[in-house]
Amino acid sequence: MVDEAAGILVSEGALGCEVSKISRRAAQLAQRSPSGMPEKFPQPIAPSVSLQAYFNLMTPALLKRLQARLRAAKMLTDGSTPEISKITDPGWATMWQARFAPIRVGARFLIVPPWLREREPGRLQIVIRPGQAFGTGHHASTSDTLTTLEELCAAHHVSRALDVGTGSGILAIAMAKLGIAKITAIDNDPVALANARENAKLNRVLNKIQFSTIPAGSLRRRFSLIAANILSSTLVRMAPELKPRLRRRGHLILAGILRREAASVVAAYLPDLRYVGARNHGAWTTLILTR
Repeated sequence: MVDEAAGILVSEGALGCEVSKISRRAAQLAQRSPSGMPEKFPQPIAPSVSLQAYFNLMTPALLKRLQARLRAAKMLTDGSTPEISKITDPGWATMWQARFAPIRVGARFLIVPPWLREREPGRLQIVIRPGQAFGTGHHASTSDTLTTLEELCAAHHVSRALDVGTGSGILAIAMAKLGIAKITAIDNDPVALANARENAKLNRVLNKIQFSTIPAGSLRRRFSLIAANILSSTLVRMAPELKPRLRRRGHLILAGILRREAASVVAAYLPDLRYVGARNHGAWTTLILTR
């Protein structure tokens, strides 16, 4: 029942849940009678689990409601009571920075943190400050999108580009470094946009990128190049919004897709667009389509 229990907790505001097993011996002890002796005819013992749920804030009223919902669903062991502990943020962003080393992507990019600023002849330096937004270049979907951007910009003239779900801003910054003069970068997360603007400023390309929370469906311009590194389910849902935004002979890059999901994503964009190819990287794939 653990997934269903986690679903209830998330619906009540949990940020996430963690599961840890309880041994059968502990389950046996939990089924002893008040005298401490095993019951004469114990029920078959199933493995139990401990479920930890994380909340920004826990109140007595919320705790009471959670207990009532879980108990009504018969998800709590008889006699169990919740344990509450406070967690102090150890400084996740700083810990990220300590692990962020320069990486080479494709033939031309070198991604570096702002405290190292390494340079390499023949490579375009992209400075990224790790934060809460996705996109440092380490993930296969990001690195493959960057490589695909590099190849398309080498083969085609791109006058205007769109970065959907910009996150850290790394794709929009790469577009600017590749010479695209007009770039729009959108994201529905204000925290991500703040991180993206900071990174664009670090790379001295802030004047080339228009950052916005405007939904893709509300855009009126068409673009020669669109990159969307999100999730396959979101890409399928956004197909009616993204297809009209692509110019004739323009290219659409879709990433954040598991290889087993690729066919369903492509199907959402056909026949309005034409499938060009894919770049596979382990379990991940990056798709290229054109009008």
